[in-house]
Amino acid sequence: MAARKMLFNWEDLPPELIQSIANQLGDLVTFLRFRLVCKKWRSATTLSNPPPQLPWLLDFDHHNSTFHFYSLSTCKVHTIHADRKIVFSRDWMTPSYHYIFNCHGGLKVTHFLFNPLTQKRIQLPCLNYFANHNPFLIRPNPIRTQECIALMTNMRLDSKQILFCRPGDTKWSIIVKGPYGGGACIFYKGMVYVNMNDTGMTKVISPVTNSIVTLIPSPVFSTKGSREGFSYFVESLGVLLGVRWSKGICKTHLYGFEVYQLLKENTHLKWAKMDTLGDRILFVGSHNGFSFSARECGGLEGNCIYYKALDDDRHEYLMRYDFEKFIAERVPCPLAKVATWFMPSLEESIESNVPV
Repeated sequence: MAARKMLFNWEDLPPELIQSIANQLGDLVTFLRFRLVCKKWRSATTLSNPPPQLPWLLDFDHHNSTFHFYSLSTCKVHTIHADRKIVFSRDWMTPSYHYIFNCHGGLKVTHFLFNPLTQKRIQLPCLNYFANHNPFLIRPNPIRTQECIALMTNMRLDSKQILFCRPGDTKWSIIVKGPYGGGACIFYKGMVYVNMNDTGMTKVISPVTNSIVTLIPSPVFSTKGSREGFSYFVESLGVLLGVRWSKGICKTHLYGFEVYQLLKENTHLKWAKMDTLGDRILFVGSHNGFSFSARECGGLEGNCIYYKALDDDRHEYLMRYDFEKFIAERVPCPLAKVATWFMPSLEESIESNVPV
């Protein structure tokens, strides 16, 4: 007699196993689809404790007011149409949590935060003069306005400054009054860290008093870089990392990367060179970025850096630098252009336009 085929009901999976599987889903859309399978799976995977979400690559198409999101973990592109009344500047898109920092206007420039998934917009103070402004980052979570920080450089004439504000402020505050080197900048543990391109020194500035709290000397770099200081600041496992383009260390391209971590020695802060990133993956762009564990990244390898590059014709493409092998390789990406990294918010996107 033939063995009777046993049928298994997927709803009978133990809750702890369902949760374990869900924890491996590092893509927002995949996680939402997983929860739609049945009521029991939704109960076992609460939105208050989601798996770590990887950043998406984001670009904006001006011709049809469309945002394109690319997921490295699923290799899929998601498309969302934006309100045509909202004018975006693609050059203003920087790595950000949940919201993108943008502007439009001429002599009177309007600045705002915009969530491309929920279409929510948070107005920021205007600037009443035309200048060459560049955004740096937004501190999460913008909906909790007390935790939101927007930083911006004013490259007007020869007076390079850094401005900051929070939603609800009526004006931008200057926290770096003198010229600075135009280097990496980040909001970290309540302070603004500004790296000077010309000297490599890092200024630690209080946004409350607008004063310099301490100066961190530049490390002694072992190779020549594209600048004297750091190209990016990234917070990783609670530690501040300085990432630098370095010449002559990559076996396949002109530039590779060096990474330094900020350490406290007695009462002083100093930069120490890292020989390995270990399990970590860095996603960098426009002076800052994100850090994740490879165990949370659904198949991506650790000890590497993902970044945007330009070819001789100024075409954008995605690259991956192997920190152990000292090689850089191109990563397939279907987006015609690569604007920035975008960290989606699961809680704010449940009722949004994300196609699942």
